[in-house]
Amino acid sequence: MTTDEQKTLLKGFSDFIIFERRLSDKTREVYSSEASRFLSYLDSNGIDLYASSADDIEHYLIARRRSDGVEERTEGRILSSLRSFYLFLISHSALSDNPASLVEKPKENIHLPRIISESDVDRLLSSFPSDDPLAVRDYTLFELIYSSGMRISEAVALDVSSFHPDEGTIAVIGKRDKERLVFIGDIAKEALVYYLSAIRPGLLSGHQNEKALFLNRRGGRLTRQAAHKRFHEAAGRLGLDATIHTLRHSFATHMLEHGADIRSVQEMLGHSDVRTTQIYTHMNTGSILAFFDRFSPLSDPDWQQ
Repeated sequence: MTTDEQKTLLKGFSDFIIFERRLSDKTREVYSSEASRFLSYLDSNGIDLYASSADDIEHYLIARRRSDGVEERTEGRILSSLRSFYLFLISHSALSDNPASLVEKPKENIHLPRIISESDVDRLLSSFPSDDPLAVRDYTLFELIYSSGMRISEAVALDVSSFHPDEGTIAVIGKRDKERLVFIGDIAKEALVYYLSAIRPGLLSGHQNEKALFLNRRGGRLTRQAAHKRFHEAAGRLGLDATIHTLRHSFATHMLEHGADIRSVQEMLGHSDVRTTQIYTHMNTGSILAFFDRFSPLSDPDWQQ
């Protein structure tokens, strides 16, 4: 296949991703790049694209493991890219079947997210002095994240109008601009009401038209980077190995430990796929073992005799 033929094919694939599959620009960039690398591999090994097989794809994945040291997640992304690429070829009647669909996706190792205990969360949230306006703002922000499980990017993007105190809810704009309604606990609600009435007005600093819920010291919208820095400083003072995202992970884990069903936690976290939420079920083995030790006859030495 000539260079010009490859360019024409990849341009068609790029348009297919955007206009027919309706995937994001970022996905288009990744899929197009992977398709280009695959075409180069086929060309360098004398393999005709239109006669390529599942075995050829398997060998390509092995070659990528050896040359780039790709892990399971990246390998799965490569395979998804190639499945879409062959689907594009099928849609243009260049092929009749999809050999990439015959290749099994690798099983990813489970990477458990970092969490902290409920007592450590309490210790962290109670460490902010009440006589420092910025510390009160920080406490309110972190209490809100732990109470609702929202992402830091979602929290700093909130406007004052996002909060509905009468209902105890916040309208959150998540990934892909999907809006969800998040319920928050009484403590977070009280903290927000106090922050809005007693702290935020003093931070406005002449920016009376600022819509942002959380403000920086100059009266503008608090950035994600600034929030991360403030959290890192607070956690460091207590010797906690945690990030802001740890609060989100801890929220989900603690909710499940206290009996929340996984679908509800999925909705609160804004996950489009429940399989993403299921990672937190792997965090809950401590509670299961405690329950077993308490109630199972197998844990009773008198029963075993």
